[in-house]
Amino acid sequence: MNGILPKSETTFIVLWAFSSQMASARAATSSILKRVLRHFILALALLAIGVLSPRAAAFVQDEEVAQTGDAFFAGNVVDFSTSKITVTRTVRGQAESRSFRLTSQTKVDGKLQKSVRVTVGYVSDDNGEIATIVVVRNPIPSPPLKGKK
Repeated sequence: MNGILPKSETTFIVLWAFSSQMASARAATSSILKRVLRHFILALALLAIGVLSPRAAAFVQDEEVAQTGDAFFAGNVVDFSTSKITVTRTVRGQAESRSFRLTSQTKVDGKLQKSVRVTVGYVSDDNGEIATIVVVRNPIPSPPLKGKK
């Protein structure tokens, strides 16, 4: 092997595959080393794919979350129309109010009224926040009918 003494089988395989000094040994070698080399390269490729794929999947998942409307805002309806709803809530003594655009794709679950508690699922874009779903949580009960007990 022209002065090269491999210390392990792995070193021998690497030297066999990439060293120009091992060219004569490569020509006379059995097919087992060729198969081992193929499996070694395949293992490296699979390792690279395994390391890179979770990062790519996390990136794709972040993009999907931004588009699916996983942001929610719960509070009481202050004002609403066919194109807009304004909801307010108080968290730790701080009042917060948000307005959401309603579109033809917005799903409204329940009857919207002032002062009802709602949860709004929304997406944000350049023009503001667009409601994707509005769920009425506790509708205001109608007053009891007079004359019936």
